[in-house]
Amino acid sequence: MAQSNRVDSAGQDRYHAELDRLRRGRYRKSVILPFGFASLLVLAYIGIAVALPAPTQVAVLSNAAFSLLVLCPAALCLFPFAIAMLVLVALTHRWQRGTISPLRRLERWAAALESNADRWLGSIDQRILNWAVAFAPIRQLLRSFDTLSDETVGEEEL
Repeated sequence: MAQSNRVDSAGQDRYHAELDRLRRGRYRKSVILPFGFASLLVLAYIGIAVALPAPTQVAVLSNAAFSLLVLCPAALCLFPFAIAMLVLVALTHRWQRGTISPLRRLERWAAALESNADRWLGSIDQRILNWAVAFAPIRQLLRSFDTLSDETVGEEEL
């Protein structure tokens, strides 16, 4: 029994040693190599910038370095957001097709409401006009009691 525990512990030790080796390899590939490559790239840019005699050449180099070191990672980081926006546009198009019939029902209801409102307002206008015609003689009678304006006073004196 004691011997089987030693075999198990030795097998587990080898298993853990293998896991540690794989972990170190992944760490090397994912962290150390990109950091080393970026460091060498920055050092190369600095060396080339120091060696170049003209300021315009340095400006071209700095623009290229800015593009590579800042804009490209920013574009890579924003790429998932761009994909998400494209998916949302596609889904919006699909949802828009699903909302056409309810919107058409709403449009028909609004048109019916508008025609009813126009009919009601037309009948109110007609009643007001009928009342105005009916009260026209009374209005003419009340106008005779109005005071004379300054213009008519000036005309009567002449």
